[in-house]
Amino acid sequence: MGNIVISMKNKLGILIFLSALAPLFGGTFEQGKEFFLNDQPAEAAVYFEKALSEEPGNENVYMYLGLSYIQNGLAEKAVTIFVKGAELKGTQEGRFYLNAGNAYFSVGRIDDALFMYNHVIEESFPEKGQAMLNRANISMKREDFAGAVDLYREYLESDPASGQKDKILQLIALIENRMAQEAAEAERLAAEAERLRLEEEKRQADAAAEAERLRLEEEKRLAEAAAEAERLRLAEELRKAEEAARQQALMDEILSSLSTIGEETQNISAESETINQTDEDSDIDD
Repeated sequence: MGNIVISMKNKLGILIFLSALAPLFGGTFEQGKEFFLNDQPAEAAVYFEKALSEEPGNENVYMYLGLSYIQNGLAEKAVTIFVKGAELKGTQEGRFYLNAGNAYFSVGRIDDALFMYNHVIEESFPEKGQAMLNRANISMKREDFAGAVDLYREYLESDPASGQKDKILQLIALIENRMAQEAAEAERLAAEAERLRLEEEKRQADAAAEAERLRLEEEKRLAEAAAEAERLRLAEELRKAEEAARQQALMDEILSSLSTIGEETQNISAESETINQTDEDSDIDD
């Protein structure tokens, strides 16, 4: 561990030393590289932009300038430079398109990143494997786990000796285990939802049956009430008819008795006339 620390310190010291000497002994591009390696992308970009005007056909200038732009948060400018570098049709064409995809990915332009990765894959550039791996990682980011597994397997088929094979296989196993758990949970939830649906369906059927029973009971009650009301109406009509008949009979009886009294009055009147006649006769005799 101590040797590693010393080595790292020595490397840092060398970089600082070279950075100090670069303005004196190096060209514009080399000076930019020194700033870039010292994590000074803003200063590096200035030198790379100047170097680009000096060496417009140098792929490395485009590559380092694009990387500097990415580190400076200028993804759009980086893509422009990478595409121009790719148009040189040099040995790093695939790397330019791959880095353009990485630049897009860094600012969340996923579809544009996929476009660049797919181009690398379709053209079978040497960076095809990395593009496939990046595409699989995007599927993971989007939580398209099934798609990610397929893309990781496709990547391993294209590069079976990949140094990341063990990690990728471990990741695939974790994804498939998670997918199996999610599938089981989804199945459980579906079964629970079906159970609740059937329970609700039964509840509604029971409620409908109860409502029908109550409707029939109410219909029967109303019919019985109507029948009772009709019975009472008819009984009342009968009572009234009987009362009217009774009163009529009483009235007829009273009228009949009044007729008898009239006859008796007539008889009394006739008898009086007879008496009066007799009296008159007596007076004549006298």
